[in-house]
Amino acid sequence: MQLRSLVRLLAFAPHFARSSAKLTCKCLAGAACFPDASTLNAFSANLSHPLITGQRPPASVCYPDDPDYDTSACSIAVANDGNPTYLASKINALQYTNFQALINSTTVEDCPYDVQPGATCFQGRVPPYAVNATTVSDVQATLRFASQHNLRLVVRNSGHELMGRAFGVGALELFMHNFDTMQFSDNFIPVGAPKNTPGQYAVALGAGVQWGEVFASADQHNRSIAGGLAPGGTVGAAGGWTLGAGHSVLSPFYGLGVDNALQFFVVLPNSSFIIANKYQNTDIFWALRGGGGPSFGVVVSTTVRTHPNLPYTVAFYTATGNSSSAYTQLLEVWMQQHNAISDAGWSGVWPFLNNTLYLTFFTQGVPPTSHTANATMEHFFAASKKIPGVDVSLAISHPYPSFQAWNEDNLVDSSKGFGFNFSALAPGAPRMAYSSWLMPRQLTTPTNAKTLAKIISNITVGLPFFVGGGAVSKVDPDDSAVTPAWRTTISDMNIVPSFAAGPDVDIRDVQKTAFDQIDPIRKLAPPPTGGQYLNEPDILEVDWQQAYWGRHYPRLLAIKKTIDPLDLLIVRKGVNSEDWDDEITCKTA
Repeated sequence: MQLRSLVRLLAFAPHFARSSAKLTCKCLAGAACFPDASTLNAFSANLSHPLITGQRPPASVCYPDDPDYDTSACSIAVANDGNPTYLASKINALQYTNFQALINSTTVEDCPYDVQPGATCFQGRVPPYAVNATTVSDVQATLRFASQHNLRLVVRNSGHELMGRAFGVGALELFMHNFDTMQFSDNFIPVGAPKNTPGQYAVALGAGVQWGEVFASADQHNRSIAGGLAPGGTVGAAGGWTLGAGHSVLSPFYGLGVDNALQFFVVLPNSSFIIANKYQNTDIFWALRGGGGPSFGVVVSTTVRTHPNLPYTVAFYTATGNSSSAYTQLLEVWMQQHNAISDAGWSGVWPFLNNTLYLTFFTQGVPPTSHTANATMEHFFAASKKIPGVDVSLAISHPYPSFQAWNEDNLVDSSKGFGFNFSALAPGAPRMAYSSWLMPRQLTTPTNAKTLAKIISNITVGLPFFVGGGAVSKVDPDDSAVTPAWRTTISDMNIVPSFAAGPDVDIRDVQKTAFDQIDPIRKLAPPPTGGQYLNEPDILEVDWQQAYWGRHYPRLLAIKKTIDPLDLLIVRKGVNSEDWDDEITCKTA
């Protein structure tokens, strides 16, 4: 570990030096307080795999002066820098690679593949020590060790995370990717349920299982699941996605991820291994469903409902305005129909960029079971074709025998799909910034269409998820920890100012652009009416407690302080992180 990086980290936080307040700090790798070699060896001897020491950033193999230098390994790493499946499997990599860098107000310490003569591969935020956990005992031992030595602990499942919380400067990493079991059941009963409780269709998912694997396996079992979408299917299914709420294009039919979670096997900060469901450890069960991970424990497996494997009618649409005014009018017509399309039984995504609006929308049944679905969508198609200066190049519906059939053609191999090419969104870009905001249906009414169209037309790249309404709106807002704003939301507006800004672009500028572009929507629907999806956070969000959780935050905070009094599992802008710095190295006592 490069000690100068740790020294700089503290120096970059001026309040550390100037403040007279007492500081409580984690013990970071390279510091005198860090466990010595014999202590590390004793810890390692009790793990299922040896402790990984001296872990370096992925590009270190490309630096001639680095101990890890290896030209063959460099060729493989460079070839896979944009491969989400490859990155998900690497202990020393994240899928959004800018979070491997240590970025602050004055400096970026990184290890890019663009190796300049004499350049240094900085450690950045890549943890120098890692546990490749494969057993519950590994997890328990790691939590005990980190707690005993006051270590900075991070937990990583697939590395698909938009605030970099799976890595940390000088940290010990708990790698959960190899908990990859799936067990389907047609008669699942939660542990502790009363006698005669009816069984349900469900699947138990290990913490490292990814949604692409789940969709394929569920289809083989003739079931479907409301799960997360990503090119390559690398979103973690059982850990972060569910813990952050979990939205899906199937959510309007089956609810959010938290609405489908039936049971968790989890290791708490005190290293105890428990089962949380509606019958036991109920406060933790409530908190795990939307409170964010790994704040309340390290999830080993999650059991979720499965649903009938139905056919879907999918609408595909592409339209481009030949001027800014034509594009804005197109967006206005879309927003006029927005709520009606939800009420007619549609879900989906509506990306927009470069004066072009795309739709990929789902409704159940072939033909649709909703008798108004086709007519409502066709009404929008027809209205948009009448706009002067708008070219509607695609407006079709296509039948799919199952959700997985659509997934194969549009996320696994987009060349077989229609309209928007989702492969263009594959993670792994050197720089990525994000923002989002939940748009309540009272905002997306026809009377606000003109106002929203003007705002949206000024957004560089949007990827809104039309995943609310329907079943999501029918759940008691207090049933789980997610913000109650979810229960009145239809679209989750996402801002992606740049998919792959080059190394000469300051990521902080891109982050500021994301914040600024979402801000008009935030101001139109502030909490508690609006909010932010915890899994799609704005790194600059100030009132994040209200944005993520609304009125549920006080209860979450009380639970967190009870089960994690030593602040072992703290993440940036997570529950009880208020007094910690962004890197979770020190807090003001």
